[in-house]
Amino acid sequence: MKGEHHMNKNLTAIALVGIAVLGLAGCSAGGAGGADGSTGGGSQASPDQSVADACAVVNDTIEAAASEFQDVSAEDPAGAAEALRAAADAIGEASTEVGNADVAALLPDLESGFSTIADAMSAVAEGDLAEAEELQSVGTELQESFTEFQELCLS
Repeated sequence: MKGEHHMNKNLTAIALVGIAVLGLAGCSAGGAGGADGSTGGGSQASPDQSVADACAVVNDTIEAAASEFQDVSAEDPAGAAEALRAAADAIGEASTEVGNADVAALLPDLESGFSTIADAMSAVAEGDLAEAEELQSVGTELQESFTEFQELCLS
């Protein structure tokens, strides 16, 4: 019975992270394309980059992260950690293409949030269930970063 309770905590933790990641992708989808429909991918960061173009770069990254997370089993915290680490890395790489200062200012918190949650999920995968409880507070912080991104990019 006790083991079942711990497994439920694992599943709850993964579900919380998944909801956050997929929720961000759903809210950001389609709201950040450039005037010509381009996503800004592959372009050099320019300080005069529009908010829309900068958001499009980040949006593509978030959608890719959400897609990877969808393939993770709810019973696989190690896989979830790997997908979240990939998301953090992808946001870090995308930041080189973001020249708009307002959007660029949001990226360190997003990258850090994904990285912190990936660390916690790795600990959960290794049996440290105390980290599962930490995921909720870290998830809340990441959701706040998502909200700031959405407010800037969807306005």
